[in-house]
Amino acid sequence: MNITITDELRIEDTEEIRNHLKTHNRQFVGEILNKNIGVFFLDDNGTKIAGLTGSTLGLWLNIDLLWVSETLRGRGVGSKLIRAAEEHAVANGCRFSRVDTFSFQAKPFYEKLGYQLQMMLHNCPVEHERYFFTKTLADPR
Repeated sequence: MNITITDELRIEDTEEIRNHLKTHNRQFVGEILNKNIGVFFLDDNGTKIAGLTGSTLGLWLNIDLLWVSETLRGRGVGSKLIRAAEEHAVANGCRFSRVDTFSFQAKPFYEKLGYQLQMMLHNCPVEHERYFFTKTLADPR
């Protein structure tokens, strides 16, 4: 048995490990559908000028990335992207959402949208904080 370490991780490597983990997890949570989600604002030329990417897993919306071009910031575009993703997630059975952000990014923005701080990491990535938020999107059925 050998341990190999690489700084050049291939997509196939990640997929192989993900598939093994999904097989293991399936015995505990069943076949939970994990779907990617993208919400984008496009300009008249079809160029992305703002966007959100993430996924849904079971009852959770996971927001991974949110970006709004400098020219659109402060105009409600980010809030519209979040609301659209949340509405899509609820329509697909999600009841909760989670997101994380750094102290130099969007902590007040997520708090304004009703996200509640669950955890903070100090010195992440080096001299800042990383905040982890959750939000209830829909009441239990």
